[in-house]
Amino acid sequence: MKIMRTVSGRLAQVGTAGALALAGVVAGALMVALVSASASPVARTAALAATPTWHIQAPPAPAGTTDQVFGAVSCSSSSACLAIAIADYPRNFGFGTFAETWNGSRWTVRAVPNGKGDAYLYGVQCPSARWCVAVGTITTVPPNGNDYAPVADRWNGSSWTQVNPPVPVGATTSDLAAVACSGTAACTAVGSSAMGTGTPRLLAERWNGSAWSIQPVPMPAGGGGLLSAVACPTAGACRAVGSDGKGLFSEIWNGSSWVTRPVHVPAGGSFAALNGISCTAADSCEAVGSYEISGTFRPLAERWNGSRWLLQALPAISGGGSTQLDTVSCVFATDCEAAGYAQTTAGTQVGVLEKWNGTAWSVQEKVLPAGDTRARLGGISCTTGPVCEAVGFHEKVIAKSRLLALRYSS
Repeated sequence: MKIMRTVSGRLAQVGTAGALALAGVVAGALMVALVSASASPVARTAALAATPTWHIQAPPAPAGTTDQVFGAVSCSSSSACLAIAIADYPRNFGFGTFAETWNGSRWTVRAVPNGKGDAYLYGVQCPSARWCVAVGTITTVPPNGNDYAPVADRWNGSSWTQVNPPVPVGATTSDLAAVACSGTAACTAVGSSAMGTGTPRLLAERWNGSAWSIQPVPMPAGGGGLLSAVACPTAGACRAVGSDGKGLFSEIWNGSSWVTRPVHVPAGGSFAALNGISCTAADSCEAVGSYEISGTFRPLAERWNGSRWLLQALPAISGGGSTQLDTVSCVFATDCEAAGYAQTTAGTQVGVLEKWNGTAWSVQEKVLPAGDTRARLGGISCTTGPVCEAVGFHEKVIAKSRLLALRYSS
């Protein structure tokens, strides 16, 4: 069924019991090392207090659900975030989308209307606490097989308004995987569309403050593909990343048109994907994902310098096997946080948090709540401070996932 394949795919690109088993608090260790052994106890205490660390939170689950997964999150400030999620609803024998808002002290469940069909949201962007847009896909009405169309929901701080962006001519299946806004009147959403079982085509749509419109996007050399993430540091500069049957590529929006730019896969790598991107300027972006080599998936990070993409080295995960980064958020060019997951040699799956300091990437945390066997972080959003929110899921038994949320702050 396409929607389930899409949901799992977006979570792949794209509860609360138990104590968090945190490992290797790198930032804290570095700060302690900087404090001289001869420093006063007051100085040491002050330095430690100023060190940001990750703290587990307790987001509530919607009533009547047994399986919930956070997919993406966007924060307009340290006290205003909105996360989108899916959950099972046993009475409806299916999955549904919901949202949660963070007000600086707690998470609150927010119902999301389905409209005339079943809607599933994958990406979200909040220019302000009272203006967010979330994009995804919705079943067409009247039903026509397993057909889906783009959907965009706007949040005004208290309620949602659903809009149906235009469907590409001839497309029977379309979805929007991600959205980026430079303001409430300038958003770009990207994804893919297809006619029947035909080759997926790139899809980009632009919000001008009153309506969505389709933008022409040149196809990569592979002839098909999908766009999985987008970032727009200004209204006239957007950067989107995607993949096709031949590898990776990016699309560059210059204010009037999209232009394709190549992205190199590490030597010997295959099945590469870029799942997240964040830009602090038109010439400064970080994109993250994964690639396969010798039967193992490895994390992937690439940096855009304004003219080309540069591969970056990523540290190995201690005790980890296959690893993937799903999302990234940059406050400055020298301050980025990425999140994803890693399979371990112990047979578990841990959520992973990595940090870019302008020179190198380092592993910050491996996250697995006590008693669980799997955890994954699929969304992250950072604001100045730095303060970040990372979201995903954790579980002991498959199909009984619980919401996972972490806050990075002093």
